[in-house]
Amino acid sequence: MREAAPNTGASASRLAALNLLVFAPIGVQLPFLPLWYASIGFAAESIALIQGATPIARFLANLLVPPLADRKGAAARLLALCGLGMTVVSLCAGLVQPAYTLVFICIVASAFGQGPMIALTDAIVLREARRRVVAGERPLDYGVVRGAGSVSVLLLMMAGGWFVGLFPPDTMIFVISGVMALAAAGVFLLAPKDSRANGDGATVKLEKIARPRVVIFVVLGGALIQASHAVVYTFGSIAFRAQGHSDLMIGLLWAVGVATEIAFFLASNRFGGASRAYGLLIAGALFAILRWLVMASTTSVTLVFLAQALHAFSFAATHLGSIFALTRLVGETRRAQAQGWISGANALSTALVSVVSGHLWKAYGLHAYLFMCGVAALGLGLALAAALDPRRDD
Repeated sequence: MREAAPNTGASASRLAALNLLVFAPIGVQLPFLPLWYASIGFAAESIALIQGATPIARFLANLLVPPLADRKGAAARLLALCGLGMTVVSLCAGLVQPAYTLVFICIVASAFGQGPMIALTDAIVLREARRRVVAGERPLDYGVVRGAGSVSVLLLMMAGGWFVGLFPPDTMIFVISGVMALAAAGVFLLAPKDSRANGDGATVKLEKIARPRVVIFVVLGGALIQASHAVVYTFGSIAFRAQGHSDLMIGLLWAVGVATEIAFFLASNRFGGASRAYGLLIAGALFAILRWLVMASTTSVTLVFLAQALHAFSFAATHLGSIFALTRLVGETRRAQAQGWISGANALSTALVSVVSGHLWKAYGLHAYLFMCGVAALGLGLALAAALDPRRDD
């Protein structure tokens, strides 16, 4: 196995800007892509089919692309290719509208390109964090860097409605593609060069995973805790509207979740950072259970507001716990692959629970959140199993 070429490093601000741009398309896709489908005449069943297919595309992409990045030492190059592919096929979706089959193919292909981008970005950031440790330099605060991505999503969700409203509804896809193009350009400009950027095509021999059982516990446990958010993601706004809340209040209820998520990322070192990986994962599960219990039992705007603020723990703590634990478990040569496992498992489990949540919501209304307590409890069990395993990582 050849030695890696020296890595010149990257500043925290550069990596934060990279995260901000990689996450930017999510801020316009989540609220506005379904509206575009409806504006070009797609029926609810057709929209649901696309919405169900895209997480599967992301799951497959996360299985295939990050391992290639590890073997070839090419995380930055693959990130750039994914960004370019995501943008081009998204633009094609606008050009072939309203032909459903062609739009379906383009959107799924775009999701495949976008799918591994967060995992590859995480791998790049964690590579720099590791380089600084080895070099004895000032540590990189992953939470601050990752928090920039959440800031991007929040800002675009807040400003996107005004900006998208300046254009005809059937052109929304071009606005989304424009944001994707900005993200792709940012990757080309900001992603630090791969440490093996000599282009000799040499393949890295991947380390054997010494504790595969604990890896499975961490990946599946974190994925289940994240999947327990399916009901609030899918039906939260519908429930808030049915409870008589204004559009302003609904926006605030969502904004407080993202705002506390950002605050948690920024303060993550005070919670122990990587040294408390399993504690973060367990805390994420416990606060998720508490959050869904509150959401299932009250419509009080004050209590629901506080429950939404628990997103800092149910999502952010779970994310950091999974990232930090897996980084310590799999070694240097599987960093991108590990992030791909997390992203892929999260996408697939959330998609599956989302499908089930539709039936639960129809049958039980707010009490569907109680079933999400069960999903989070399963994740808690796996997180505890990982934390208590005598061979976990130390």
